[in-house]
Amino acid sequence: MNDFIEDTLSKLVQEEISKRQYYRPVYSLHKWWARRPGALFRAIVLLMTGVENEDTLFLSSQCGINERSGFFQSHSLNNIIIFDPFMGGGATIVESNRLGAKVIGNDLNPVSFWIVRETLKKIDIDKLKHYFNELDKTAGKEIKKLYKTDCPIYKVEENGMYFFWVRTIECPICKTPVPLFKHQFLNKGIKRNKMLSRSNPAIVVCPLCFTFNEWYGEDCNCRQCNFVFNPDNPIFNQGYFICRCDKKKHSLINLVRKGAELKERLIAIEYLSNRTGKRLYKQPDEKDIKNLERLRQEYEKRFDSLDIPEQNIPAGSSSARWRAHQFKKYYQVFNFRQLLAFDLLISAIKKIPESCYREAFATVFSNSLEYNNMMTPYNYPHRKLHHLFNYHALPLTTMPVENCVWGVNEEGAGTFINCFKRYINAKRYCQKPFDKFKTEGGSIKTIHSEKETIYANFVDTFEKLQITDRGVLLLSGDSSDLPSIPGKSVDLIITDPPYFDNIHYSELSNFFYVWIKKFDKNGCFSSDYVPTDNEAIVNQGANKDSNHYCTMMTNIFRECNRVLKDSGKLIFTFHHVNPDAWWVIAKSLVDSQFTVVDSFPTDTEYKVNPHIREKESLDMDLVIICDKFNPIINPQDINIDHYVSTIFNEANKKQNNSYYKNRNKLLLCAVRELLKMLTSHSTLTDSDKKKFLECFDKVKRIVWDTLTNDQGIKYSDVQKSQIEQLQLF
Repeated sequence: MNDFIEDTLSKLVQEEISKRQYYRPVYSLHKWWARRPGALFRAIVLLMTGVENEDTLFLSSQCGINERSGFFQSHSLNNIIIFDPFMGGGATIVESNRLGAKVIGNDLNPVSFWIVRETLKKIDIDKLKHYFNELDKTAGKEIKKLYKTDCPIYKVEENGMYFFWVRTIECPICKTPVPLFKHQFLNKGIKRNKMLSRSNPAIVVCPLCFTFNEWYGEDCNCRQCNFVFNPDNPIFNQGYFICRCDKKKHSLINLVRKGAELKERLIAIEYLSNRTGKRLYKQPDEKDIKNLERLRQEYEKRFDSLDIPEQNIPAGSSSARWRAHQFKKYYQVFNFRQLLAFDLLISAIKKIPESCYREAFATVFSNSLEYNNMMTPYNYPHRKLHHLFNYHALPLTTMPVENCVWGVNEEGAGTFINCFKRYINAKRYCQKPFDKFKTEGGSIKTIHSEKETIYANFVDTFEKLQITDRGVLLLSGDSSDLPSIPGKSVDLIITDPPYFDNIHYSELSNFFYVWIKKFDKNGCFSSDYVPTDNEAIVNQGANKDSNHYCTMMTNIFRECNRVLKDSGKLIFTFHHVNPDAWWVIAKSLVDSQFTVVDSFPTDTEYKVNPHIREKESLDMDLVIICDKFNPIINPQDINIDHYVSTIFNEANKKQNNSYYKNRNKLLLCAVRELLKMLTSHSTLTDSDKKKFLECFDKVKRIVWDTLTNDQGIKYSDVQKSQIEQLQLF
């Protein structure tokens, strides 16, 4: 693929993933992890179906991208059948449906099935708003009462937005509760975009008496108890806390294992002042504390009748942190007020008579959960709530912020009100989809598709799919065994498989699964948890190693080979820094009789993503294109020196600085050539793996450690010598 297409596509992708709910709001309907960009999959479908080619997909203009490019035009692929065996968040399904193709989607995870079905189903927005208004009058009204607080300035009752808590642990020496502060900030200035000053101080909490203080950047002398502290200094950090009694580090996990109990203390409330329209802070007063105690007693009294999940948190790599800190059941990561609010909401949703709308609000509720739990962190410099899965993991948060479940007007993030707004925006986008791009001048252009739309005519058999316009066949099960799809019946397979050990999908999605099950106990949510036996993943906590991953991927690719037409192609995205992951991909492709014929790298990760920022990790995907094949090379022909030389000869054909300034791109170009060679073999053995790992190590060491772009290297000075050094291998 030419440089212009790669660079343009990467630009579109970066813009989309930085502001997904504005560029493609359809994908904000519900959380899914590492969801690939819609713009990328639209481009893949257009290119692989031959509707557009490299000359027409993107056209250049003086402003950058030309809006007359084929990418922005309306298309109809009604004679094409596209299959995704790992549909996840549904990018392939949604983009293919928008282009008019017939689509088959499958995933082992029922949460994926639920999300994709909700995304594609038709719904009457006016009727949805009607039901929302009914919920507002019932559950909404009662939930808002749970979060009322008095304004100490104007002496009126207001709506609490955020409730700041700190977890405590008893010191093993002095037996006093130690607040596990990682810092003592409520904010870093009321005006978040201005520097600290006397007119814009930070609000900090005294770690001794919990009194509010203004802070200007030096040590703070508490106005109540005169304790001197620096709010930047953590009491708890990297698993250890320090008590004032001995100034020594104590391991939190060791104390918990010995029976110590984590407790929570409310330290601050942020509320919306109706009189001023501003977000103000207060310390919890006596009425607030009494209200909490009243709610705690109500929760304990009604516990057995509350509609909350009873499942234990199963063992796994991600869940190990919660379990180790004595969070054994899912409901324990929520507090009593949240669980009372959820019970009100679930009860009201279940009374909606039409299942289509009942399930829509169940989706809104589920989507709000990642912002309404007692592990939710807070971004204090920007005064906003983060969602639970900021790191694609299950974190232990010692300074959780409790959200107002229903919401205060449209303020804040992740409330039921705002998640409903996201659902509405997603459905409006489906009715009239658009693409956005930023011009060279920095303005954003929006181009609506005149004839495209996103909605499914759901079918339950392949035969019905063939004769149904915009037909969608959604399945929930093991993609290694799909008897409902005939052999050689699918034109294209486009997918985004699990990335080896990067994300533990089943562990993370169980967080939603146990709540969605409240609304669907019979269908694919009949079991207690997301099925995992045939999950293609490496998860040491669940006893799934790379051999398990290889077996699962091979079985699924073999089934893909069976259902794919001989003229069809398998296209998927992948990235990983671990060579074992790439070896497994190559081996599973060879064992399922696919060969890599082409690939191209593209940006797929937000550049400030916490997973990749300042870390040795890939921020790009390799889009891998495969044909069914007849092996042409014997395995004994593998030669490492030949491999490395050929790899870099091919990767360095593009003699432009962007390749040398982007080590990830050069590495993936090298991996591309390696995959093409490996997958042209009839079999791959353990000795081949040893050669591959040696080759990959040489490639990565040269590219990763030498070709950096953050140390002031002049690439024009070293380019020639680097190429010569690479080819020496």
